[in-house]
Amino acid sequence: MPEENPGTASGLVGMLNVFVDPEGTAKRVPAKLFWLWPLITLSIIYLVFGYLMLPYVSQFADARVSQAVSQSNVPPEQMENTRRVARIFTEVLFMLTPVWVIVLLLLLAWLVGLTGSIVGLRAKFRDIFSLLAACSLIPALQYIAVYVVIRAKGDEIQSQDQLTPPFGLDIFMPNAHGPLLALVNYFSIFQIWYLVIFGLGLAYLTGASKGKAFAAITPAWALPLIFRVVGAMFSGASGS
Repeated sequence: MPEENPGTASGLVGMLNVFVDPEGTAKRVPAKLFWLWPLITLSIIYLVFGYLMLPYVSQFADARVSQAVSQSNVPPEQMENTRRVARIFTEVLFMLTPVWVIVLLLLLAWLVGLTGSIVGLRAKFRDIFSLLAACSLIPALQYIAVYVVIRAKGDEIQSQDQLTPPFGLDIFMPNAHGPLLALVNYFSIFQIWYLVIFGLGLAYLTGASKGKAFAAITPAWALPLIFRVVGAMFSGASGS
């Protein structure tokens, strides 16, 4: 069957179908090495725009260090050393971005497969991983949009809130911050788009009902949301 062994061009077209055609993407997912194209694309996006975001993330790291140091009697030399360590840590995390992306996708694909088996949905781990990797191109668009908004504003980054432009309900909640901001900002138009496509794609891939498919993808949004909210809680605590 042509879907089983598509050429490079067909694989790329199948990957791009994910933005508008979950059924078409699901048909190509079982093809050999389909998962490779989304992973390459995701790595390029997060490396390129992660590099472009480094100055803004460094500004935020410097602001956090200055805030912490201002609350204690620390010599200027130690303050500068702390800033340097914070910047090195930020750069190391940036270089490891492709690794974190792959590890997170593997974990989420395994959890979706586990949840799917509980609700009676059957699918190969490789197929779930391939579909998830393709669907993850949609949240990657938000990463690009975040950079565009921050760059357009041109403000010096002093808080985490400035690194999270509103793309969801937080548009209507300008005073939200901390865990509440993390919650409303998480369910952005990009995130909702991603979850709808992923749920529908999983339903087409497995032949299961849409209800079972959307139940199965619960870990794909619940786990990252928990991490984000908890991170916001610790960030707020350390900044208070």
